[in-house]
Amino acid sequence: MGRGDLERELDQLRQENARLKKLLRLTKREAEPAPGDQSAWFDRRPGTVTASSPAEDKISFYTALFRARRDVYAVRWENRSRGTSGWVPAVEGGWRRHSRHDEVRYLPLTSDVLAAHLTGTHHMGLYPMLPGDEACWLAADFDGPAAILDALAYLKAARAVGVPAALEVSRSGVGAHVWVFFTDPVPAASSRAVGTGLVREAIALRGRMDLGCYDRLFPSQDTVPTGRYGNLIAAPLHRRSRREHGTTVFLDLATLETVSNTHLTLP
Repeated sequence: MGRGDLERELDQLRQENARLKKLLRLTKREAEPAPGDQSAWFDRRPGTVTASSPAEDKISFYTALFRARRDVYAVRWENRSRGTSGWVPAVEGGWRRHSRHDEVRYLPLTSDVLAAHLTGTHHMGLYPMLPGDEACWLAADFDGPAAILDALAYLKAARAVGVPAALEVSRSGVGAHVWVFFTDPVPAASSRAVGTGLVREAIALRGRMDLGCYDRLFPSQDTVPTGRYGNLIAAPLHRRSRREHGTTVFLDLATLETVSNTHLTLP
């Protein structure tokens, strides 16, 4: 790489840094939790769940916050020799015991499954679409080298209209999720309309720059056919990912440093 190339790359980095600093300058109104009962643990630490709380209380808290389908969940698989990985619904006996045409029984999402996720035994995926095509949260997915920058623009747009949101470093480490939690289940179509509107506002905040790292919303559909579950999203706060890679963690919006999650750490 020549001197000219290095200078151009340095200039681009300076511009991105300036944009990032601008995005982080939330107004007082944007930085404060939205009024009412919509603030969650990332805005105000829950008073009944602490680092010393019993495991069942922590699991109940996690269940309430990341409420998803209970009749099915996903698990992540990896084949290190082939360098492949992916997600599959958890089934009784595992997929190796079933052919494509066998009948399978999907395993339900239980407190034991949640505990295994929080202790790192397996990495769990959540299906956000509840029966009746409703959802309790909305997650915007960003993937790529500028994921955090695009996610901050989306988050700034959310805070500007009084919508509390949380920023998570996704499992890959090169992506981000912005979570919005609802106090009660809402139609998935309505939650997605909110997300789409925030994407438009975020693009406006970026000026001429689009959100090139924006991927999709979860839930990813307004409705799903009977017998289908919609798209899954990797559940946050997977212990192994947190400890070994610093991912699936939430960030402090003022510093972009990891928020302490000891109140959800299981022994």
